[in-house]
Amino acid sequence: MPGALDGTRIVFAHEFRKQIGGKGFLIATLTIPVILVVLWIAIPVIRGLVDGDDAAESAATIGAADTAATTTDSSAADLPIGIVVQTTDLSVDFAQFPEFRVYTETAAGLDELQSGAINELFVILPEYIATGHVEHYFTDDAGEGRQQLRAILRDALLGQTQSPELRQRALARPQFARFTVAEDGEIAAESGLAVAVSFLIGQGFAIALIFTLIAYGTILLQTVSEEKENRMVEVLLTSASPLAIMTGKVLALGLAGLIQMSVWVAAVIVVVPRFAGVIPDIGTIPIDFGFLLLVLAFYLAGYAIAAALMAGIGAATTSVTEAGPLTALVIIPLAVPFYAMPLFLSSADHWLPRLLSLLPITAATSMMLRLATSSVAPGEIALSLGLMIVTAALLLWLASRVFRAGLLLYGQRMSLRAAWTALRYGD
Repeated sequence: MPGALDGTRIVFAHEFRKQIGGKGFLIATLTIPVILVVLWIAIPVIRGLVDGDDAAESAATIGAADTAATTTDSSAADLPIGIVVQTTDLSVDFAQFPEFRVYTETAAGLDELQSGAINELFVILPEYIATGHVEHYFTDDAGEGRQQLRAILRDALLGQTQSPELRQRALARPQFARFTVAEDGEIAAESGLAVAVSFLIGQGFAIALIFTLIAYGTILLQTVSEEKENRMVEVLLTSASPLAIMTGKVLALGLAGLIQMSVWVAAVIVVVPRFAGVIPDIGTIPIDFGFLLLVLAFYLAGYAIAAALMAGIGAATTSVTEAGPLTALVIIPLAVPFYAMPLFLSSADHWLPRLLSLLPITAATSMMLRLATSSVAPGEIALSLGLMIVTAALLLWLASRVFRAGLLLYGQRMSLRAAWTALRYGD
């Protein structure tokens, strides 16, 4: 066992240095962070130009509205917007704005909202200056109250220039927690955004897995095939067994891909929250870190299975040209769940998504999509992940035995009979 571990370590170190030392890896890794930083710089500039145009248009609109107010029947106006101010640090007289109806208690505003007297209700919480938190209640589709409230709060806070905290809060904008109010008065936090974010994360990891395999899985297959062709593998065999060679290559390329993805995710986590003052409500986007860990686990298990298959294909073929087209046999099963996307969205507990979640070759992307769109039983998650881990280990072992047999059949095609013989008598 120590000898096998030493061989794995040698192959791993060699392959890992080779992958991360190239300019292509550095360029690909830094592409996403650079794009995010450019957006971070460009979006405020673009919004400043747009807001300037909107301000001029709004002034003209307000003037026109004031002129028309004397001739327009007030009964045609929209429903008022309810407002409850629970903080004493905010000097805003909402009574001067005819579109707002002021309440001293949240319960009174909710009663008016449920009866249809107001269109939506905003509650400015006591800690607003520190956090910017505002509760937003509505029955059906929310109106334009958020935009109006943002403008009023911004102008009021910027007017109190003696307080840096108020000015910073004005520039950062309020963060709305949204609640729906049913006809029976039941209040529920809006879950549509959470579902959308989870779905995007699950779909993003599934697509990332496919692209990782196209990039690093193909490199693994080509490396195994090339080393067989140029007989370099005979040098490696002096320091490592076939199983150690396969394991070292899979781990090295997998770690390189994981580092690249980690840089991308870290860039998103660091840069995107800084859009909070530029993109409205970005601070309210919910992220379930337990869900993230599960998706990452299936991503790694899916890569291990696919990489072992890629290594096996490289071991069973005689050249890179012959091995290349066979990568589709690994990529296509991972893409199958995307063809059944409507079923995953409408009924993720249907027998077909559940079956695809248990088949190791399709389980990675299938389970990512199911976790993103529905609640999956913990036992089913554990079973799927366990089957994938066992399958990855078995495929890696099989690939090493086929690899050993392929060395003895140098220049010859690996027939099914030869492969079976290799599996039985590979030692």
